[in-house]
Amino acid sequence: MVLLVDDQAMVCEAVRRALASHGDINFHYCPDAGEAVSIANQVKPTVILQDLVMPGLDGLALLSQYRANPGTRDTPIIVLSTNENPQVKGQAFALGANDYLVKLPDKIELVARIRYHSKAYLNLVQRDATYRALRESQQQLIESNAALISLNQRLEEATTAKSQFLANMSHEIRTPMNGVIGMTALLLDTELTDEQREYVEATRNSADSLLTIINDILDLSKIESGKLELEHHPFEIHTCLDEVLDLLAPKAAEKDIDLACVIEDSIPKVLVSDVVRLRQVLVNLLANAVKFTSRGEVVVEVKSAGRTVRQPPAGQKPDTDFIRHPEEWVLHFAVRDTGIGIPLDRQNRLFKSFQQVDASTARHYGGTGLGLAICKRLTELMGGKIWVESDTGKGATFHFTILVRAAAANTPPAWQAPQPQLTGKRLLVVEDNATNRTIFSQRGAQWGMVVETAATAQQALALLEESQGFDALILDLQLPDTDALALTSEIRQHTTGRYLPILLLSSIRAGSDELRPLPPGTAISIHKPIRPAQLLDALCRALSVQVQREKKAPAAPALDASLARRLPLRVLLADDNPINQKVGLSVLHKLGYEADIATNGLEVLKALDQRAYDILFLDVQMPEMDGLEAARQICQKWSGDKRPRIIAMTGNALIGDREKCLQAGMDDYISKPVRVEELQSALERWGPMKTRKAETSFVSRPRQPAPDDLLDHAAISGLRALSSPSQADVLQDVVALFLENAPQRMAQIGQSINDAPMLAFHAHALKTISLHLGAKRLIELSQKLEDLGRTRNVHGAPALFRELEAAYTQTRSQILALRQR
Repeated sequence: MVLLVDDQAMVCEAVRRALASHGDINFHYCPDAGEAVSIANQVKPTVILQDLVMPGLDGLALLSQYRANPGTRDTPIIVLSTNENPQVKGQAFALGANDYLVKLPDKIELVARIRYHSKAYLNLVQRDATYRALRESQQQLIESNAALISLNQRLEEATTAKSQFLANMSHEIRTPMNGVIGMTALLLDTELTDEQREYVEATRNSADSLLTIINDILDLSKIESGKLELEHHPFEIHTCLDEVLDLLAPKAAEKDIDLACVIEDSIPKVLVSDVVRLRQVLVNLLANAVKFTSRGEVVVEVKSAGRTVRQPPAGQKPDTDFIRHPEEWVLHFAVRDTGIGIPLDRQNRLFKSFQQVDASTARHYGGTGLGLAICKRLTELMGGKIWVESDTGKGATFHFTILVRAAAANTPPAWQAPQPQLTGKRLLVVEDNATNRTIFSQRGAQWGMVVETAATAQQALALLEESQGFDALILDLQLPDTDALALTSEIRQHTTGRYLPILLLSSIRAGSDELRPLPPGTAISIHKPIRPAQLLDALCRALSVQVQREKKAPAAPALDASLARRLPLRVLLADDNPINQKVGLSVLHKLGYEADIATNGLEVLKALDQRAYDILFLDVQMPEMDGLEAARQICQKWSGDKRPRIIAMTGNALIGDREKCLQAGMDDYISKPVRVEELQSALERWGPMKTRKAETSFVSRPRQPAPDDLLDHAAISGLRALSSPSQADVLQDVVALFLENAPQRMAQIGQSINDAPMLAFHAHALKTISLHLGAKRLIELSQKLEDLGRTRNVHGAPALFRELEAAYTQTRSQILALRQR
């Protein structure tokens, strides 16, 4: 479309005739210069032919109006004038004219110039439209991604967001736990009395149990993804229950709730299963029972629900474990309480994640509603199931079963055998709890004793009056509505009770401020929950039928103080937390090492520049530069025989954490809280290898392209050509879009490295935004990752992603340089 603006009809006719034989060129005439801009906005010409001398409006002024109007700002303008003055021509070009012809030009020349400028303008319009379409497609891609994320919100939040949250919480929780466990370990290595050592051991055991619970909760992500693997090791069932009950006994005593445990004697002493998972289930169920019970009791019972002989898989010979543990048992656990109970119509919510019976339960008792869901999945993994029997106000009994292995011949504990020294001895038990009375009666009868029980002080006094005497008396210190110590004094007034050995049964430990002075001849000998071994020991001491040796202090974990002399190493400890630093330095000092400290990755690199180290204990989460990035830079800067052995220390405990550390170039991995034996073992494992391990990483290290090869300069030049003085810089806009979107794409690829469909999707998106800038290496690696995702073969994805990260870092530097030019 050609628009002619000229007040002379003769010129119009000449131009019209010149173009008449060219059917692809449309012609429009405007004789009034004042209407020229308006008409141009309507007809949208590809070229404007314009006179300079016209009535009412100067041609040069009209040029300025064209360039100020958005619709004609870029339209080519050819000036037609009789004035050949160079100064006038210069003014016309300065105001925006694209060409200048003297009236009337040759017809062939006029058509050629019109075609040239029209083609250039149409190319510009097409490029602008392409760029707009590009931006629109990028925006649509972003919106599509947002829609996809919204559609997959449940899955994303249950995996990525939750896993990140759990990783952060793991780090925050493990930091103080590292101080507790580390300091108690160091304290146990000092001189302590037996009583002090017992308290410190209890503190450490409680911390270990808490850490176990934390670990198990963090393993929810593994359970949901089906990647949790059970560990089968021998354990003692009675010890497992004792440890769980010890953890919950203080809370039960605080609420005046009786805790009891009954384990069927036919169950072997030593079993093989995942005791950590079993302990987690028991802690969860018993903690809930104590929480929802205000008075009464909480009882855990363990019975045998079946016993079979294991059969080796078809075509396989029995292995060592099969020979040692040829039997398989089904254990039935029941945790019973006298609490508030659970309505029948709401029991279907119990074993679902993040659900509780009702909102009031969460407000009053707290909790996340996650514990029972974990218990359900763990019991199923252990070959069993879990269910509940309950109703409102009638308490609850949670049942679960698991499969365990056992030896064919199992030596029972000593307290399960008859006790000749107690045969015929008469025992009076004064205890208001019926379950505990049953435990005393059954165990006493097993040992050959004659047991009488009383639930109240009046019944006890009546039995003393009626009987011919007892050899020992067990008295509950927390009898309801009774002063047990006053009752003790009253018993001493009876002829049969004057010299009667009295054993007090209490849920309060010795040394508590709640204890009152005891009458002569009494001692707190038995603690709730009742343990058969403890009961047998107390009775024998009270009856003087067996001399008991004093309990020796348990051996503390041995630190090898000569390790530094045997294995001299230069050690650098990198951790930003002061408590972790103190624990680490103290343990290393005990081993004979004087370690240096760094608080972030930058300080680590600076320290390695100044001095050579043999071992680097490197925290993963640190400010300024984290441990993963520090490890990568160390491996890039120093060869294997020059750099230290890098041992990761991290509070994260999720799937893939160890792999991330090893992929970053670290040699080993220790999970926080760091234990003394683990740190010592790491030094012994890597110290001797420090000078012997040869550098072989160059064999498999991929070739990195030269920096000049990373960007396609033809693509960059093409983007620059799209720009014009009158519009925004296209290249800078594309660069800005890349720098805004590429980091998110990189993070999404890293998060979906094991999810083939999502890996293909995000790799394709990164490839798309890299194409505009000709980022060749990113395009190549993104395409490879996309191909892996589409073929659902992600085996080589982690290695490719590491190459992609390195290429992205180098490419980003060059793209930033483009923005600064």
